[in-house]
This record gives sequence, C-alpha cells and structure tokens, in this order.
Amino acid sequence: MGRTFDIIIIAASFICGVLLLTGNGGFLLKSGNSKERNNVYDEEKLAKASGIFLLIVGALTLLDVLLTTPVFSIVYLVVVLIVFAAFIFYITKKCKK
Repeated sequence: MGRTFDIIIIAASFICGVLLLTGNGGFLLKSGNSKERNNVYDEEKLAKASGIFLLIVGALTLLDVLLTTPVFSIVYLVVVLIVFAAFIFYITKKCKK
C-alpha cells in the first residue's frame, strides 16, 4: 500500500484546486451555514485562496513522495503548517466583505 494515500491526496488536491481556481468548484465550499458565510466572506476570493492552498499542498505532497528523505519529511510538515497558517490568516483578513 505504501504511498497510495499520498497519491490520492495529490490527485484530490490538484483536481479540487483547479476546480476552485477556474470558478467551477463553488460546490466544494458549500456548508450548512452558507447564508451566514456569504454575508461575511467574498465567495470569489475564498474560492481562489482555497484553490491556491490546495495546489500548494498537492505540490508539497508530490515533493514528499518523490523525495523520501527523513529531513524532507520534517521540512514538509513544517512548510504545510506554515502554509495552513498563512491560508487562515488570508481568509480572516483579506476575504471578508
């Protein structure tokens, strides 16, 4: 089994990221409280930010699969956490209406 889960994450990240960036992935952001979210967040900016985040995570996971050194695994984890924190910061500061 090995890296099968990583490959699934890579494919899902790239597919969802491209869908969100092209404007066809709005259904991926829908939730039970979409009316409240629509009043607070700009839907276009949120979709683009989410798409970019998913593409970055997909690229980092692809690098993790290709470079199997333990050092890169630690770097991968740290970089993903930094990207996630930047994503949350961007959403809370820049995607509000």
